[in-house]
Amino acid sequence: MIIYQCKKPKLIIILCLLVFVGLSICIYIDYILPEFYQYHLVRSYANNNNNNNNNADGSIQTRTPIILLWNDFFGDSRWSLRKDDLIPSHLRNQLKCPVYECMITNRREYLPALELYDAVVFHVAQPRSIIKSVPSRRSSKQLYIFALMEPPAETKHILRNENGFYNLTMTYRLDSDILWPYKWIMDKETEMRVAPAEFPQWRKQFVHENDDDFLKRLWPQKVKFSAWFVSHCKTLSEREELIKQLQQYIDIDIYGKCGNYSCPRSSTDCNRLLDEKYKFYFSFENSVCVDYVTEKLYNIMEYNVIPVVYGGANYTRFAPPHSYINAEDFENPKALADYLLYLSQKPDAYMRYFWWRHYYKLINYSPFCDICKKLHEPNYHLKTQIYENIEKWWLGNMCRFKMRIKF
Repeated sequence: MIIYQCKKPKLIIILCLLVFVGLSICIYIDYILPEFYQYHLVRSYANNNNNNNNNADGSIQTRTPIILLWNDFFGDSRWSLRKDDLIPSHLRNQLKCPVYECMITNRREYLPALELYDAVVFHVAQPRSIIKSVPSRRSSKQLYIFALMEPPAETKHILRNENGFYNLTMTYRLDSDILWPYKWIMDKETEMRVAPAEFPQWRKQFVHENDDDFLKRLWPQKVKFSAWFVSHCKTLSEREELIKQLQQYIDIDIYGKCGNYSCPRSSTDCNRLLDEKYKFYFSFENSVCVDYVTEKLYNIMEYNVIPVVYGGANYTRFAPPHSYINAEDFENPKALADYLLYLSQKPDAYMRYFWWRHYYKLINYSPFCDICKKLHEPNYHLKTQIYENIEKWWLGNMCRFKMRIKF
């Protein structure tokens, strides 16, 4: 009994000491260490952003630039990237960026202050949130990037309120600072991205005797004339009216809520049906705007079906010649329908539309690679431009409502 009474106070003292040490560690980790770390982080960022702060050998100190995704991309906070935080090895191995010494994050708290990010990307196709719609503070050395893949009519911001806000544009338009197309076309031999471009250097068309053996075997199965997959039934381009007039001359199977056929989105059976059974597909855009070419063309180019395009772009800048049929090259719907009927009865002429596959391929290339490259340009922040009138740049005479094909 005496021994027990002697040990109990010692045990209590030991437990108290353990609790004290544990609390001290927690306080240090939760309060002292972050503050200590953030203090030095802020200071290091300030120093590294100062062009006059050199190393002992005279070279300028550098750090890894960090790109912040300010808001989500149609509900996707990662913008189709694999993680919330991408380090340089991800840019090198996953995105295949030639210049990859950058970080990308969607976490605003990744750095202790918003003005420390080198670039902030704003998705403009969605309304701004009420809380923290824009950063409260901004560094003069930051790049604010206007990012959009939708046409002007789908912009959900009042852009006149954002004049003088953006430094760079990242859109599908060829005059963007950072070009962001749905796909790129690469030359298989040179591995160079050829298009989209203002003046792409296309190869001359080549036709070899045995080039279309696969298509020749597939041809007897192509018993259906044309298809159109659509979810928006009334559009600014009035594509639905053009389709309606074409139906007077040719068969068009319309899939989705605007037609009588159904097919699960991204279904392999649906893709196989299009690939094997149909001769033509209508890649009609919902807006007739400058450079606006979407997946409606590029997705179809992966299949053994000829895309018929309709939009406001100069398609010679986006796809190889004789790889598509442009509706606006015809006077009226009947002239277009007559040409499609002609091709449907001439397999050799039909198959010449696939010549390009022997020399080109479709690839993905992340625009974040180009942002990273720009952040590594010497003194990029000293020559930062400002879009004083982003509304005029984005909306001014960029879309038309008078079509060349009369319908």
